[in-house]
Amino acid sequence: MINHLDKISGKKILVTGGLGFIGHNLVKTLVNQYNCSVIVVDNCVNSDPSILGDDLNKINFQKISVLETEKLFPLFVDVNFIFHLACKQISASGKDPLDDMRVNAESTLLILEFIKNNKLANLERFVYTSSCSVYGSAASLPVTENDATIVLSNYAATKLLGENYTLIYNRSYGLPTSSVRYSNVYGYGQSPRNPYCGVLGKFIHNALINETLNIFGDGEQTRDYTFITDAVDATILAATHPKALGDVFNVGTGVETSVNKLAEIINNYTKNIKIENVPERDIDNIRRRSIGVEKIHQILGWSPKVNVRKGIEETLNWYKTTL
Repeated sequence: MINHLDKISGKKILVTGGLGFIGHNLVKTLVNQYNCSVIVVDNCVNSDPSILGDDLNKINFQKISVLETEKLFPLFVDVNFIFHLACKQISASGKDPLDDMRVNAESTLLILEFIKNNKLANLERFVYTSSCSVYGSAASLPVTENDATIVLSNYAATKLLGENYTLIYNRSYGLPTSSVRYSNVYGYGQSPRNPYCGVLGKFIHNALINETLNIFGDGEQTRDYTFITDAVDATILAATHPKALGDVFNVGTGVETSVNKLAEIINNYTKNIKIENVPERDIDNIRRRSIGVEKIHQILGWSPKVNVRKGIEETLNWYKTTL
């Protein structure tokens, strides 16, 4: 049986947004598990090179924006894979919609145009990382890639636009592209100091330092929480599997978990957590969400390995060593 993940071993990689939560975990995996030569592009607006620790010395770090194309494009020479993770986060997207569009969608189009016009001989795959927020409030669950997209935020609109550009450039110009749609990724390296840290990162951090867990609304809203190692494996597989070419795949678990359930699980490990219910946010107010992963399982052979209980335990242990 072919191990498609190993096809990336020893290759030259460029990762945009490589200091972000998913990005730096991807970079660490590429460097330490697959012995890749990695170029990291990040503007450090909501990140810091120190997140890579000792691995910073193993990569080529470029502190630039993905919109600084005169600096970005020369880095593409001889790369085998490009992972495009740089984006504006959902909480920030509505504050500056034009910048959100430029970072999430225009940068993608600019990169694809450059690849098309310059015939990068060594490029094996361009992977765009999208979001399951493009589904909005789905009528039935779990939501699949065949279901309609329902855009409810600037972030979802621009991520879907970037995703569509990626698919179009494969279909129209034969560019080797793939896309993944992440669902609520959590785990190691999610800094609670980052204003855009996910709910699980904030909850675990606050529980460990005996601060209140703020639950929006009644806490019965559900999401599909994906552990970081599963997300990284799916991302690499989307780059290396021949059947991922020109397609888009959900990355989730197919399991709904309420915010109240997250708090309950965390309390099993930390005891006596403090909870406060606060008014709902004006973004991402989806009542229920779970993500179908049958397509990525059937076509690429990927399945999530870490359930939410195990993932929370792993994340708690990481936070205990790093707080």
